[in-house]
Amino acid sequence: MSTVGSYVRYRNPYLQLTLTALLIAAAEVFLKEGAALSQDDTGVQILGISALGFRATWFGIAFHILAFLSWLSVLRLMPLVEAFALLNVVHVLVPVASSVFLKEGISLMQVGGIAMVLAGTFLVGSAAAKAGDRL
Repeated sequence: MSTVGSYVRYRNPYLQLTLTALLIAAAEVFLKEGAALSQDDTGVQILGISALGFRATWFGIAFHILAFLSWLSVLRLMPLVEAFALLNVVHVLVPVASSVFLKEGISLMQVGGIAMVLAGTFLVGSAAAKAGDRL
């Protein structure tokens, strides 16, 4: 019975979408860290290839692959229009995660953008919930 319960939770599109967004945000933070580490590297700088020598870059690549697999699951569970609109929460998670983990600042313009993205995501989410209630 517990196997069925965990399968049902896995099939929840909003859980999958949240997982996708978190994985993308983590991937972006790791890739930024790998790029920052490679700036000090005296190796090959062409096309940022020297960043491949750092573990953070490979974690970023792995998280992007996991996010892609999760995204494919999301697309099987909900309409693309809704999924894509809700995934824009990544544009909030990346600056916040960069601020927390990479100690980067968030400008006033970014705060305004974050507020607009959150408002749009809320509108799409509430419209999707209302449409789901009608079905």
